[in-house]
Amino acid sequence: MLWTILLVLAIQSPAIAQTPNLTGTWVMNKEKSKIEDPSEGMTGSIFRIKQEGNKFRIKIYHIYGEKEKKIGFKMKADGRTRKVKLIFKGKLEQKENSLTATMWRKNFLNIVNYKFGANENELIADEVFTGRPRDHHSVWVFDREMVK
Repeated sequence: MLWTILLVLAIQSPAIAQTPNLTGTWVMNKEKSKIEDPSEGMTGSIFRIKQEGNKFRIKIYHIYGEKEKKIGFKMKADGRTRKVKLIFKGKLEQKENSLTATMWRKNFLNIVNYKFGANENELIADEVFTGRPRDHHSVWVFDREMVK
């Protein structure tokens, strides 16, 4: 009986441990987020993620009142180091139930672990940044924008 249970768990574990598909529009939940070093005047943030297989594209919109700053990049979740935005080196790794993006250059390191929170309508971006203007650890929490 014990072997049957172990066999069932072994067969199911790859399906359970699959990397989540984070595709969607995600709006920052300021009340749940813990941003250690927010940009001056930032009033919100929106992540637009498109994920197809191991291809990951993110557009980040930091909102400052009526204005927004857009940052975007593409990565492939195969753990290989590549150039990102021509000025960074980076890699995207599939972890159990998450994706970890690492970008670096001289005097700069940014590691972000993306995963679902309480359910698939909550995204957590756990960021550890080392560099200028100062090191920080921020936990960004986003709610999925629901299509009406």
